[in-house]
Amino acid sequence: MKNNSHIAKQVLFGLMLLLFVGNIKSQVGYEKKFLKFFKAQSLAGKVNAFDTLDNDFKEACYPYVKDELEKIREQAIIDHQDEILNKFMKIEAQMFFVRQNYSKAIPLFTDLLAKHKIKSYKDSASVLYCLKNAYIKLHSLNKAIEIHKVMMGLKRRYADIDSWLFHPKLSIIYYEMKMYKECLNQQLLEFDEIKNSKPMLLGYFNNRGLFWQKYGNLDSALMCFNTAKEVFYSFHNNPKLYTIDDEFVLGLIEGNIGQVYIEQKEYKKAIPLLEKDIVSSMNAKDTLNAAVSEIELARCYLNLNQAKKKKKYLDNANAKLQRIEDYKSKLNIIKQYAVYYDKIGAYRQSIDFYNRYINFKDSIDYKENLKELISSQVASQVAEKENLIVESQKNIREKNSEVSKQKTIRNALLFCGLILVIVMVFISYQLKQTKTQKQLLEIKNKQIETRNEIINKSLSEKDLLIKEVHHRVKNNLQIISSLLKLQSAKTANLEIQNSLGEAQDRINSMALLHQLLYRNNQMTSLLFNEYLESLINQISGSFSLTKKNITVESHLIELELDLDTAIPLGLITNELMSNAYKHAFNGKEGIIKVELSKLVKNTYQLKVSDNGQGLAADFDLTSSDSLGLDIVAILSEQINAELKIYNDNGAHFEIVFKVG
Repeated sequence: MKNNSHIAKQVLFGLMLLLFVGNIKSQVGYEKKFLKFFKAQSLAGKVNAFDTLDNDFKEACYPYVKDELEKIREQAIIDHQDEILNKFMKIEAQMFFVRQNYSKAIPLFTDLLAKHKIKSYKDSASVLYCLKNAYIKLHSLNKAIEIHKVMMGLKRRYADIDSWLFHPKLSIIYYEMKMYKECLNQQLLEFDEIKNSKPMLLGYFNNRGLFWQKYGNLDSALMCFNTAKEVFYSFHNNPKLYTIDDEFVLGLIEGNIGQVYIEQKEYKKAIPLLEKDIVSSMNAKDTLNAAVSEIELARCYLNLNQAKKKKKYLDNANAKLQRIEDYKSKLNIIKQYAVYYDKIGAYRQSIDFYNRYINFKDSIDYKENLKELISSQVASQVAEKENLIVESQKNIREKNSEVSKQKTIRNALLFCGLILVIVMVFISYQLKQTKTQKQLLEIKNKQIETRNEIINKSLSEKDLLIKEVHHRVKNNLQIISSLLKLQSAKTANLEIQNSLGEAQDRINSMALLHQLLYRNNQMTSLLFNEYLESLINQISGSFSLTKKNITVESHLIELELDLDTAIPLGLITNELMSNAYKHAFNGKEGIIKVELSKLVKNTYQLKVSDNGQGLAADFDLTSSDSLGLDIVAILSEQINAELKIYNDNGAHFEIVFKVG
């Protein structure tokens, strides 16, 4: 665990990769075999062949087939071969993704899904996988969770979707968001998928140890790490056959156990485990992990009053970090130097490192990282600063206690009537020490004030940034809506006009939500009834000119919802009201009702109904070709809601959902 951002990456995302090295080695020379196969295909066959490649092999083979693919694309444009062009769009998006240009990949993937250019549900799952991981790389973790839930909805419908598409799992995303309780609960739900695979069980128990450790349950964390070791030994029972990768995985697990021992103040137990982790990391050429473990080892020796050994390991770690761009580890080692010099009584050097610590936090690079990661890291930054303040305050109390004790000794010596010269020398010395202590106290008090200002500034920046994000999202959605409106006006095709209008309505419903969020102080939740009332008025207004004989009634209780629930329910309301306006009355008068009510504790019902002609007698949602109703079904599954559809003097749609 150690440095969280690094080791979590090593273990959570990289551990299992070690188990597939043999497969990668077996694919050497695959490019040549593919190119031979590629040349023998028809034009459409060449596109299909390249499209089926793994993303990494796309990158490897693309330079050899680029020119021919471009010729095929040009011909497809001339011949209006939309299916081939859609595959080219998918390939282009995947190439951006592989090359880590996520800002260009995301719009292309989104366009493929929004415009239904992907016919196969397996291809849709593959696109969603890339889209989810692109958002993870950009640290838009809430968006990644939304997409993951949509993928799970597909999985429930189509059981044959490849399981690897669901990595990283939802538990790991929750971990990155520091939602440790949700992370632990979600991991239990994922156990059935991996329980029959020892390599997967190894990663499962190691990860669960990390989760428990962050949640604060060290005993459970220790039990999980030891279980991970037992699983490792169950299929690596001969140490003589260990590879460097095997030793690295074992070293990571033992390093995690050592970290738990440090938190339990069992420093002697932690030392040999951290030493093994350092050796295995250096053998595997993971210099950063070795440096982080050396910093932890230095902490052990300091707490065992072996300051010289602490200095040795700090210097070793510092030398390694000079060649690595990892600001968290560099920040940590500056702090540890400050603690070391404070421990040995070199107060001026300690203060110098504390000041360097503060200055580094305020550097341009750190501010940029803070702005980029503020949605997921503010809490950890505040906690780190608070720990530093507590540590400084403890030092101040110790210094005050020392000053008080020295004054008592001085008074006792004076009272005993020692020789005047000795008394005067002692008094002079004491006065000098007291002055120094006062200066140190003043400096450290100033540091505490500065750190408090940093914390308050970070929190203010977070609120402002989130408000700005909601404002910009609303503006961008309105721009997209305007573009759709312009496009609709330029086409004479009624079907296209209707499709564009429906898309515009969906976008407007989401824009309205973000508008309400940035106007209020609440950033993560809103009064759903107020949002729903505004949405109802918005939808009614859009149909007011063409559907004058239709009235809308609403009966809404007051209810506060988080965004993960409010957004899908808003989109569901938009689809159902729009559907009723268009199809329920056939030009006759009618009433549309929208009701929000509470059923039992934590259970609520959203109902949209009309008194129109109702649904067909043989209506079946699973066989319906209505995109709007498909969206309603998928969104209901996303929030784990129960969807009921029936006729009773008109069509009735009930969505029963739980809160909390």
